Amino acid sequence: MANKLTFSEAMEKLNSIVEKLDDSSLPLEQSLALFEEGLTLSKQCQQELKQFENRINKIILENIEEN
Repeated sequence: MANKLTFSEAMEKLNSIVEKLDDSSLPLEQSLALFEEGLTLSKQCQQELKQFENRINKIILENIEEN
């Protein structure tokens, strides 16, 4: 994955991988590669969610302090 995907793109790709992994006819090697890619995407999404959460908390604190 050369380019970092947006959160939405990563989630879509992750959902696609889950659907593919549900197909039990995939060769083991392909399943493993998809699993690894899914873990990478999951980690990226978790990091971005944490950043979003931090931004939201910062905005809330700034608005509380202004009032």
